[in-house]
Amino acid sequence: MLLFRCGIVICWLLSAVVSANSYSVEHFQAIGKDINRNPHPVYQQLLEIEKNREALSQQAYLWLLYRKAQAENLLYFHQEFAQTVQAANALIREDSPSEVRAYIGIYRGIVSERRGHYTKAIALYREAMALAKADNLNYAYTYAKQNLAYSLSLTELYETSLSDLQEAYVEAFAIDDHLLIAVINETYGAVYGYMHEYEKSIEYYNRALDTYERLGYRPFVAEAIYGLASTYRYMKQYDKAIAKFNLYLKRIDYTPNKEISYFGAYGLGMTYAEKGDCALAIEAIDRALLLNGQIDYDAELYKQKANCLIRQGKLAEAEQNIIRAEQIFAQMPELAGTTWTLETTKVRAALAYARGEYELSYRLLKRYYEAYAELLIKNSSQQLIRVRAAMELERQNVELSLLEQRSKVQSLRQERQEQSTWQQIFLVAGVSIVVVLALVIVVVLYRTNKRIYELSIKDPLSGVFNRRYVFEYLDKLLVNSYGRNSDLAVLLFDIDDFKQVNDKYGHPFGDEVIYRVSQIAQDTLRLGDVLGRIGGEEFLCILPRTDAMQAKAIAERLANNIQQALFTNEMGQQITITCSVGISALDDSHQDRATLYVQSDKALYQAKTNGKNQVVIFSTG
Repeated sequence: MLLFRCGIVICWLLSAVVSANSYSVEHFQAIGKDINRNPHPVYQQLLEIEKNREALSQQAYLWLLYRKAQAENLLYFHQEFAQTVQAANALIREDSPSEVRAYIGIYRGIVSERRGHYTKAIALYREAMALAKADNLNYAYTYAKQNLAYSLSLTELYETSLSDLQEAYVEAFAIDDHLLIAVINETYGAVYGYMHEYEKSIEYYNRALDTYERLGYRPFVAEAIYGLASTYRYMKQYDKAIAKFNLYLKRIDYTPNKEISYFGAYGLGMTYAEKGDCALAIEAIDRALLLNGQIDYDAELYKQKANCLIRQGKLAEAEQNIIRAEQIFAQMPELAGTTWTLETTKVRAALAYARGEYELSYRLLKRYYEAYAELLIKNSSQQLIRVRAAMELERQNVELSLLEQRSKVQSLRQERQEQSTWQQIFLVAGVSIVVVLALVIVVVLYRTNKRIYELSIKDPLSGVFNRRYVFEYLDKLLVNSYGRNSDLAVLLFDIDDFKQVNDKYGHPFGDEVIYRVSQIAQDTLRLGDVLGRIGGEEFLCILPRTDAMQAKAIAERLANNIQQALFTNEMGQQITITCSVGISALDDSHQDRATLYVQSDKALYQAKTNGKNQVVIFSTG
């Protein structure tokens, strides 16, 4: 009997070992999409496998931790997520799989961001991007860049944020990843919401939501709904916001984690407070503060609770909540000077007014509006959508060079004070002159290189890309689309009778027409489309992921917008401008750049022959 029982125990142990060993690296590599669709069942399975971790190889266990962290992030198990990321990071070595190293780096950035350590998060995201780029991990690289853009937007560095997002968007199209495109669209929604461009914010959130629902990714659906609710709150459409926040609370049933309801309570509390319903606001805020939320969000809740308490006349309690918000912001120096922290001054002004301290209230409110006006001016730059990564790197190098030269000058000045002979004085003066000349040369070279860079990709008259850049971009897209069955179309359009316009109204007016037409075209095209002026009055538009019929609809809209635009010359005459458009789309023969261009040119010629102001698709028939 004893032998029989021992045999049962041995068999059970062997089955556990065999079960654990059956989970190879390949198994963990394959379950990523399952986690995105429904993370909780997969997470439970991972916890069971982890109980027999001794039976896993070190590499398989590292993959398990990576997938476990992925699930915990989606399930809002923030504490467990941080612990898993820390455990995985401790096991990572130089020879660990590149994908795991990159994603654990990204997850470390997410942990730091949730703790309010934005500078550290940004550094970790950039480190993960460098690793992913070196090993051609396109998805990880773009995912890291998307997270970086979001962190930059939280610190209100909108220009850099939008630049990184634009690059991430183009790269996501290149690898044809619908989920990543949707995630980037969702981040666009958040950034535009912070920038008060609410219509764009809603547009991008809805794009993301549509993709998430088609993919069946429930956690992502809930996130997009939450984003829509937040934007409606920013728009002061409070009833719509409340409805969306309540819908969000229903859609988070994919996880048993009750802490996730923090964000719904946060949204409702903030909305009710801004709406003026302080009783419901304080109830929702207190419910949120009892949960394990994010520290920067807690500060916002304390601010809004203070506002409500001021309205209710509970001034001492209101001040305590302001102090709590200020203490949280003091732990996050990256947020200094942002809207998040400036608003505490505004709340203190309201508190001083309620106490009858009108002079203090005036000074605080004046300080708030002066700082807020400066912030609005800084964030309203028209350069927000330009990609400047290369120039930023060049500028940093120049600044470092200038600092080094200044250090040498300072050193020479100290040496001159210590030495007493005229010869030494002349020597120092001579070296100083050389250094100053070097500084002048560095500055001149920097400005020259900057100008050369801009001229190398932009057409100076129209402000759009030039011929060289647009054709190089088309070559790149064609290479990336090879073997992917990706749609691609090009529009070649030409301003009708442009020579007569020049002859009749003068070249300055002709230049104005070219500039205005390029601006209309940019406004008509979609995000991700590329426009270039390739010569005279001729423009080329590159439309990724677009077939011939979709391109025709865009071309007709473009032609109509140009025809409807008002062009007024110096004499006050209104002139109607039209254009003709030729379309060529990628087919089974997978044409090269030259063939696509020739086909679109033939279609353009046919449009001109048909009477101009026409749209024609190239056909071999």
